[in-house]
Parts: sequence; C-alpha cells; structure tokens
Amino acid sequence: MGDRPLSGRRGFGAQVPGAGDVGLPAAEVTDELLDRRAAVAELGAELRTLADLVTRTEVGADVLRDSARRLREVAPALRERIRGMAEPASVDDLMGGVRMFNPVIGAGNPIAPPMRIEIGEDGAEGWCTLGHAAAASGHPGVTTDLSVRYRRPVPLDVPLRIWGRVTETEGRRVSAVGGITTVAEPDVPLVEAEARFARLRLDQARRLFSRLASPDAAHPDVAHD
Repeated sequence: MGDRPLSGRRGFGAQVPGAGDVGLPAAEVTDELLDRRAAVAELGAELRTLADLVTRTEVGADVLRDSARRLREVAPALRERIRGMAEPASVDDLMGGVRMFNPVIGAGNPIAPPMRIEIGEDGAEGWCTLGHAAAASGHPGVTTDLSVRYRRPVPLDVPLRIWGRVTETEGRRVSAVGGITTVAEPDVPLVEAEARFARLRLDQARRLFSRLASPDAAHPDVAHD
C-alpha cells in the first residue's frame, strides 16, 4: 500500500486535554507509550481516510479486488497480538481520560470522526468535519429530533437486530420509532429510539445539496441525512 500516508501525519500528545483534572491519578507516560499512541493514531487516521476513499472511488473492479487482496495481506500482522474483550487497551489511561479507541473521540478508532476536543472548566467542546452518513429509509428528510433510551446493556460478540418503522406522517413531518435487540431475544429491548424528520422544501434542498454533481441530489424527494 506504499509508505506515503493517505491522510498526512499528525502529532499526538500524551493525553487528551483535561486528562487527570478530575482528581484521579493518571498512568505514567513513557516515551514508549507516547510512541505507541502516536502509531495507533496514525493507523486510525489512515483507515479513516481509506474508508472515505472506499465510499467515493469509481475505479474498476480489478483495482477494487487488488486493493482488497492487499488489505487481506495486512491483517495477519495485526492479529499477532489481540487483546481479550475484558482486557483494556495498553495505550488507554482510563483514570487519566485517554480513550484511544472511543467510537466518538478515539484517534485510533477508524469509525470515530476526526474530532478535536477541548476541555474547559464547565464542559467539553469538539470540532470535526463530517462526510456522508447513512441515508434514512423511504421517507426522505432530515432529522429534526432524536431521543434514545438505553434499557439494558448491549452485549458484545452477539448478533443484534436493529429495526425502525414510520409511525406517523403529517405533511412534511414524519415520526418514526426504532430499537435494538439481540437476534435470540427479539422481544427484549436493549435500546429504544424515537425520531422526527422533515421533508426538505425544494429551495432548502437546492441550497444544501446543489453543489453535488448529481442534479438529483438537490431534489427534496431524495433521502438526505
């Protein structure tokens, strides 16, 4: 895959801003730990960029298959040392506030947005730039309200059932509910959600999406995230 970074290298500090400010002892930071955190962040950034390229590329099938083959060649090296589900990551400092693989702010997690976090006296603030998210179902629109209730812990390494359905439509407004259960126990809710969506007016769709190459993107009947 070459030695040139896809995303550009970036430095990685010892801890996230504000780590250790909650009165809990932080782990000792060594040069080896800093180097491994930097390597984890670099790999996460490259995978994040690769994921973006995968969703946007229009290369031929032969290039796609060759890329998949090359990725399969990388996997065995990463499998040489896999931690267990209950084993904390060696680069994390749970007491000091470092979460390298957090799905929201973890620099080493490829599904996390490239977010920059600043911790203040009364809270936290983050900045990131998002690309395309998953399109909604057959009722196009943008999310205007979303509430999520976690009823039970969601287990790991267990097949899950994720569902959603429209409960009401009124003009441009659409209401929906959804949830998460295990496949084995579909009647036992783990997560419940309620959401409301609004169908864009033509002028809103044109203002938001007219820069996209496809003229259909600016049509209000197209599903927008």
